[in-house]
Amino acid sequence: MQTEEFFLFDTVNTITAPILDASTMAAVKDACLRYEKLFSRFDEQSQLYRINNAHGAPVNVDPELARFIETALSYCEASGDLFDITMGSVTRLWNFKNGTIPNERDARAALAHVDWRNVHVTGSTVQLADPEACLELGGIAKGYIADGVLEILANHGVKHAIVNLGGNVAVMGGRPDGTPWQVGLRQPIASHGTPVTASFAVVGLMSGSVVTSGVYERAFTSNGKAYHHIIDPRTGFPAESDVISATVISRTSLEGDGYSTSLILMGVEGALQFAEQHPEIDIVLVDVRGRVFATPGIGDRVPFRLLSNES
Repeated sequence: MQTEEFFLFDTVNTITAPILDASTMAAVKDACLRYEKLFSRFDEQSQLYRINNAHGAPVNVDPELARFIETALSYCEASGDLFDITMGSVTRLWNFKNGTIPNERDARAALAHVDWRNVHVTGSTVQLADPEACLELGGIAKGYIADGVLEILANHGVKHAIVNLGGNVAVMGGRPDGTPWQVGLRQPIASHGTPVTASFAVVGLMSGSVVTSGVYERAFTSNGKAYHHIIDPRTGFPAESDVISATVISRTSLEGDGYSTSLILMGVEGALQFAEQHPEIDIVLVDVRGRVFATPGIGDRVPFRLLSNES
C-alpha cells in the first residue's frame, strides 16, 4: 500500500491506495486547492469571502459553490436549525488558538444575524438577505471535499482507497484482499498538538464514510471553565450536552459532516431518535461518563468492535 500526505485545510490529509502515481496526486491536490478557494471564509480571494462582504448584494459564483450551498441549506433544515451555515457572525467572535471568549452581549448581537433562511440561491447567484450575515461552510465542506477526492481517484483508475481529511474518513472498494477497511474511532481525548492514535472502537467498511465530531479538540480552559469549538446556534456559546463524541457512518462523507455536530447538540436521547428517523446513517456516541451508544445498524449492517471497557 502507498500513502501520500499533504497539508491543507489547516490539517494533515492522507490518502492510502495500492498505487498513487504523480498525476493522480497532482489532480487531487489541484482539486483541494480549488475547493479551498471556493469555501474559505478567510481567504480574500475566495468566492465565499466575496459573498460575505457583498453587504447583501447578489453575487455570481461558481455553479459548484452555489449547488453546494443549496445542499448545505438542506442539512440546516434537516437538523431543526441545530446546524446553521450562517454561524459565521458568531464563530468569528471566538478564537480557540488564543482563547478569545466573546461577552454575552456581543454573542447575542451576533446571533441576531444567524438564520440560514436568509440565504437565497438562484442559479449561480447567492445572496444574503441580511447584509450582516456571514456564511461559514467549515462545518460541512470537508465532507464534500472527501467525496470529491474519492471521485477523482476513481476517475484515475484507483479501485481501493482510504482518504482521511483530518478526521473525515472516506473509503471505497474495500482493501485489495477483499476485506473491509478498518476505521478506528479515536479516543475522545484532547490531542494538545500531538495526534491521538488510540481508538476505542473499529468499524469495517467496504465503501462509505466515517465522520466524528467531538468537544475535545479546538478547546481551551479559562478560569477553570472548558470551552470547545462546537457552538450552539441557540446561545452563541459552546454546546452543553451529555455527548462528547458523535460518529456518523454513512454512504457519503457529506452526510457525515452534515449531521455529526448536530448530534452533539441533540444529546444522547435526541441523537438516537434522530438517527432512527434517518435510516441512511448509523451513529456511535460517547457520553460524558464514557458510555458508548449506537444505532441497531452498528454490528449488523456495519461491522463494529469495541476496543475498550466502555459499554
